[in-house]
Amino acid sequence: MPRKVLTLFLLFLFSVLLLAQNTNDKDFVFKLKNVTTAINIDGKANEQDWLNANQLTNFVLNQPVDVGVPKYQTVVKMLCDEANLYILAICYDDPNYVIQTLKRDEFGRSDEFAVLIDPVGKKANGFGFGVNAMGAQTEVLLSTGEADQSWDNRWYSEVTREEDRWTVEMKIPLKSIRFNEENLVWRVNFGRIDPGNNETSVWAPVPRQFEFDDIGYYGTLEWPESPEKRGGNVSLIPFVSIGQDKTATGTDEFVRVGGDAKIALTPALNLDLTTFSDFSQVEVDAQVTNLTRFNIFFPERRQFFIENNDIFSNFGQGADQVFYSRTIGLNQRGSPIPILYGARLTGNVSEKLRIGTFNMQTRDKATQGGDNFSAVAFQQRVFQRSTFRGIFLNRQGVENDSWSKGNFGRNAGGDFVYTTNDGKFQSSIGYLHSFKGKDFNTNNGQMYYGLEYNGQNFRGFINVQHVGKNYFSDMGFNGRIENYDPEEDRVVRIGYTNVGSMLNYYHYPKSSKNINFHWSGFENFVWVNSDGSGMNEWYTRLRHFLFFKNTSALRFRLNNNFVRLVFPFQITSPALPKGDYNMTEFNIQYNSDNRRVWVADLFGVYGQFYNGYKHTYRAGITYRVQPWGNFRLGVEHNDIRFPSPYADRKITLGTVRTEINFSTKLFWTTFLQYNTQSDNFNINSRLQYRFAPMSDVFLVYTDNYGIENMFTNKSRFVVLKVNYWLTM
Repeated sequence: MPRKVLTLFLLFLFSVLLLAQNTNDKDFVFKLKNVTTAINIDGKANEQDWLNANQLTNFVLNQPVDVGVPKYQTVVKMLCDEANLYILAICYDDPNYVIQTLKRDEFGRSDEFAVLIDPVGKKANGFGFGVNAMGAQTEVLLSTGEADQSWDNRWYSEVTREEDRWTVEMKIPLKSIRFNEENLVWRVNFGRIDPGNNETSVWAPVPRQFEFDDIGYYGTLEWPESPEKRGGNVSLIPFVSIGQDKTATGTDEFVRVGGDAKIALTPALNLDLTTFSDFSQVEVDAQVTNLTRFNIFFPERRQFFIENNDIFSNFGQGADQVFYSRTIGLNQRGSPIPILYGARLTGNVSEKLRIGTFNMQTRDKATQGGDNFSAVAFQQRVFQRSTFRGIFLNRQGVENDSWSKGNFGRNAGGDFVYTTNDGKFQSSIGYLHSFKGKDFNTNNGQMYYGLEYNGQNFRGFINVQHVGKNYFSDMGFNGRIENYDPEEDRVVRIGYTNVGSMLNYYHYPKSSKNINFHWSGFENFVWVNSDGSGMNEWYTRLRHFLFFKNTSALRFRLNNNFVRLVFPFQITSPALPKGDYNMTEFNIQYNSDNRRVWVADLFGVYGQFYNGYKHTYRAGITYRVQPWGNFRLGVEHNDIRFPSPYADRKITLGTVRTEINFSTKLFWTTFLQYNTQSDNFNINSRLQYRFAPMSDVFLVYTDNYGIENMFTNKSRFVVLKVNYWLTM
């Protein structure tokens, strides 16, 4: 009987998932017209073609609620020719614009307009182009649930401002996006961010639980005739960098020459090539305080690895990812390892099948050894928004220009991700296998399952994961499987099973003058070790957040954490002994109105920390000189008190960040970090001048000093780099 009940329940659930859908594709349709004369991109829209173009308006709210219309409306027109898309947006507004920055790729912080395009029309991948009221551009790659702002390409826009509106005119070359040349129907949406009124609005409605750029809710864009592939879609991006790299082992003065190439093999399939890759212009990692037993996940910042990265990423559960691009060309400290060459092929080979593959070769300057990294992945779309995905990864050691026998790590696996047409339900099940040699051919898999729901008021998930002790991911990230034993000075691999769940409730009061919504939630995570030691950790959190109409927020959290230390923990001296610890803490966080000239954030924690107590204080203040300057000072201090004979710990992390935008083409950013936990004071200053579309000059200076002895210089790096984007 129970089995029949379960079967009926699953059939009912599956039928509900199949019925869930939205009708924006049918209800919101825009018909393109061809231009008859040249369009001058000047933000003035005085050509006759703009007067004759079809237009749309009647934007509706997406945030803070998805009912009603915004205070200020937006009018959008579109045109096309054989080589370009043209967009005109008239954004009605008062003259008190909120402009947080003039930097490129900072969308979401100012008065802004965006066009969102799905050329394939299958709710899987797309492109976004945004402009703020002062002309700063952002372009993004869109996929299910993600928007990657690190993608760069050539397109054009200009903005004009009047007393009651600002107008943006855009030209997007068809060379800059991938599409099926015989496809007469694309998908499109338009978004408007109005921070002055704390509103986000869209043309085709998007429920408030989703971001306005959610690719599942676009309307339809109809071409007068199918756009055709344009010849010569090849871009060369050579660079030269001159600099000095000083470390404890010596000083290296260098001149580096290399470059990238982007070749469109088809309108939907791109080949990227790189040689002697140089990422010296990338900003340093933001340092963090680590009070855990495990490694910290740092985001990727290098553009070559971020672009189209979604096809290789998100295999696994949570932060346990089988592919983590920072394993290529960076050591564990984040310092670069030279990349000799690389090639990557990504894109659609059919309407439903998307592929990705790459090969990259590194060489360590000190040992002259290196690694070869290869990957193959695919996404096969089924139903409306669901996918079968597969991946194979290979890291192979190289010594003396030959494969190093036994020095390898491989992974293979895949998953099925089911998403309803309206995006509210998502379920995934997957398996990943590790190949590391005959000594590790048991307990070498990762299995995972997840079910997620995103409704108007209730949202939550449940995840289950099992990782075997011999599961390796040489090209991935798994912060938990390796446990350090200080008594034996060794790393012990312990497999585990993790069950995680979360349930959130959102309440939108209709009568409140000050509160947009309440967010109450519960989350629970349990880890059970596979070595016989049983439960390793249990983490439970209760929270209640208040989000106000003036963009400020107040957050309360109550956390309980049970930890069973299998090995001593060297957070203090002597190390905390093995055993069970039960810790409870309370924290409160406040963020002020982020539209103001002065913006503050405050965070405080008090509670148990293993066998002691912890006070954490974090504060930050930002001063904004609109539109050209942002100046931020932040400090975090952890005061941890242990009983005798364990030493107390006081850890301080301080940051100073200044951002000066001389124009939308010239930027100067300086980042100072003071971290007592890593005994490091870091200075990173970067001047960027965009002298032509996608072509830059960078001057970067980075210095590291010890804190205990501030006059001890650990390392220094200075570089002048020039790159130029040449379209063939």
